[in-house]
Amino acid sequence: MVYGVSRIALPSCDLGGSLRADGNFAPRVSHFVLGPENRLALAPIERLLEANVPTQHSSDVTPVFNPLLLLGPTGMGKSHLARGITRHWRANIGESTVEYLTAVDFARQLRTAREENLLAQFREQLASLRLLVLEDLHRLPARIFVQRELRDTLDTLLDNDASIVITSQTPPATMPDLEAGLRDRLCGGLTVRLQNPGMETRVELLRQAASDRGVLIDDDQLEQLAQKTEGTALQLFRAIAEFELSRSDSAAEDAPAVPIADRSPLAFKQILAVVARYFSLTQAALCSPVRRKSLVYARGIAIHLARSLTDLSYAQIGHSLGRRDHTTVLHASRTIDKRLATDATTQQDVEELKRILTAV
Repeated sequence: MVYGVSRIALPSCDLGGSLRADGNFAPRVSHFVLGPENRLALAPIERLLEANVPTQHSSDVTPVFNPLLLLGPTGMGKSHLARGITRHWRANIGESTVEYLTAVDFARQLRTAREENLLAQFREQLASLRLLVLEDLHRLPARIFVQRELRDTLDTLLDNDASIVITSQTPPATMPDLEAGLRDRLCGGLTVRLQNPGMETRVELLRQAASDRGVLIDDDQLEQLAQKTEGTALQLFRAIAEFELSRSDSAAEDAPAVPIADRSPLAFKQILAVVARYFSLTQAALCSPVRRKSLVYARGIAIHLARSLTDLSYAQIGHSLGRRDHTTVLHASRTIDKRLATDATTQQDVEELKRILTAV
């Protein structure tokens, strides 16, 4: 604990990017920082991260909160926590009884199981879980079959004393298209609304980000930066990146100017990191040849943002996005442009991502 700020240990991995000189500024850390403003979240999260995860059904280990709903806007660290919890359980009890899904992936897998007459196997697999982590509830399709299936899945897991962790930007009670029974299950657990970090927490997050990136910054500078950077953790990580860039620019005043084209890949890697985090994907998946619908959509958004916010050509974007051909990148960009004209969800995604990327 530092000045009333708690650091919760999480198993580290390369999900979510890093704070390094390659331009990514989403964190790759092995702990989560919680300040006094989020003190209510400490107990349930620590309970899920106890050293010995239960391996047997027992009343002694029945969760006192279930499901646990982590609520808040993009950049609050919901995904970082959810993935850390997932990795902890997988390390302790194995892969087969722990499942991590986005709401969109749940709907997609359900549809595939239904089409291929594998619904019984799909339900059996979920029923055997000891932990289900479901991300981005606010993106759950409004189709009644999907929502009732999720409701029944939650009922089964609750009856089995399994743990359920859900993240959402929107409270279930305010989601008009949510099926009533599903809403009741979600509201029956513990909802933790993550708050923007307070001053003490901002200082610690900035200190952590500077350390990860190798940026030298003294306590006075940290405090000044924390005072003028109010917002999410993601905005604080960006503030450290901006601080480093400003110092680099100052040190290079007399050096030959670096062409914009040479700096653009750095900007694209930042875009890629934010897009991956926003859609609960990995950067490696975005750059991979996999053409799953959710990945294709997220890639298209990243390409659109790169064209809007940088001077990169289609060829340069393609090279940075898994060495894709410029015609493939052009097609993806045009697809998103068409969706922006008619699709409110795409408009919301682009607007939110631009807000995050342009935040100071």
